[in-house]
Amino acid sequence: MAQGAALKTEGVSPGVPDLFVPAWSLWVEMKRQTGGVMSPVQREWIAYLEGIGHRVIVGRGFDDAKAQIEGVKKPQ
Repeated sequence: MAQGAALKTEGVSPGVPDLFVPAWSLWVEMKRQTGGVMSPVQREWIAYLEGIGHRVIVGRGFDDAKAQIEGVKKPQ
């Protein structure tokens, strides 16, 4: 709860993906390899971001996220 309160004071909104790479318009949502589920508000954010032309990946653990990021076609 303390961490949630600290994030709230920093202006973090619930459901926004964990990482953003502005140069690539790429968002990364990190989940556990097994058992990690997205909340409805996370799904809404992802739909919104994709709707405005951003790319969103959901990484199931570090290795999966890394592989997906490496597979993203970088802007010229």
